[in-house]
Amino acid sequence: MASRVFLSFVQEDLDLVNLFRRQARTMFLDCSVAQPYNTTDLPYIRRKIRERIAITSVTLCLVGRTTYASEWVDWEIRTSQEQASRIYGIRLNNHVCDPVPRALIEVGALVVDWDFERIIALIEN
Repeated sequence: MASRVFLSFVQEDLDLVNLFRRQARTMFLDCSVAQPYNTTDLPYIRRKIRERIAITSVTLCLVGRTTYASEWVDWEIRTSQEQASRIYGIRLNNHVCDPVPRALIEVGALVVDWDFERIIALIEN
């Protein structure tokens, strides 16, 4: 059975995130939010995201140029840690030193380039 993975990312990177999803579709089950919630009810949004993270064993933070500034990404990483998910950062722009979210650093997450062989090895361990 494929591993269940939560993807944490910013909307500005959606084109790259969707490419990542297409490449990964047979490698793991993407349990992240496919479409933004059509509400401004923050407790509802947080509850729904928590539910998605709870059914996963791994969170992949897809790091682009502005990911480091996202309060939501930071919250998703911390929530993943609270729920004992393994957490990794994936650079969407290989070999570019885009800044990573503070929460990734604080939880000691390994950050790697977009290399599916390596990513799958991390997920399956």
